[in-house]
Amino acid sequence: MDFGGPWTQEKLEILEHYLDAYTTALKNKSFKLLYIDAFAGTGQIETQERETAEFLAGSPVRAIAVGNKPFDELIFVEKQAARAAELQRLRDKHPHRNIRIENAEANGFLLNLRKDWQTWRGVLFLDPFATEVRWSTIQAIESYKALDTWILFPVSAIARMLPTSRTPDDISRQWAQRLTDVFGGESWRELYRENPQRGLFGDPGSVREKGVDGLVRIYKSNLQELFGDRFLGNSRRLTSSTGSPLFEFMFCAGNPRGINVAHRIASHILDRM
Repeated sequence: MDFGGPWTQEKLEILEHYLDAYTTALKNKSFKLLYIDAFAGTGQIETQERETAEFLAGSPVRAIAVGNKPFDELIFVEKQAARAAELQRLRDKHPHRNIRIENAEANGFLLNLRKDWQTWRGVLFLDPFATEVRWSTIQAIESYKALDTWILFPVSAIARMLPTSRTPDDISRQWAQRLTDVFGGESWRELYRENPQRGLFGDPGSVREKGVDGLVRIYKSNLQELFGDRFLGNSRRLTSSTGSPLFEFMFCAGNPRGINVAHRIASHILDRM
């Protein structure tokens, strides 16, 4: 069983609506359709709202349920063996569907994904628990030019790693390397600027831009540079029940020829839901 909050339903509904619209749009095309859930969990999520437990169908269950033009193959990637075993049981309930369970680390799996991308198109859902998605993985996904990708960017987890009023060099080496892996370089250091009170009071060091807007701006800029026109500037901020930002839900189209349709569908869902 996986656990989530009020924002969980929001991201799942966005994804579900996109999968339905995506498969409908490609219904009469010759492509074989692929869905990849890179951090699949168990397929069921428990949320807690006002001391009442509610159980939601997770992203794997919703992808299986797409009916207008079902995916030709569904790949659920899960690193934890117990969760992968739950996914195996989910697969057993659908013996006529081509469902593949990978008990593997998501970055390594996606880096080594091999398909004939001339004949396959698909949707990839990147829903990490924290800062697991490396920029090298994003680069590999971009190179396939076949996977419409939803990225759940963990702004809260990243913000907690950063000191609020120190130079970026004061961050632990391990965390600095993790941020570099996530951003694909040291662009995250742009969050810091020289302390404006340094000259007046002699305070050393720098201050960090408050909030999560800077983190989102920098990551979006990196996606824009990598994906070009395939990156959708529109996104959705997911917050806790108290309004604290947790994630930024972002989208990149897969194939350059499908930009207009993919962006139209994704923008419509993000704007209307």
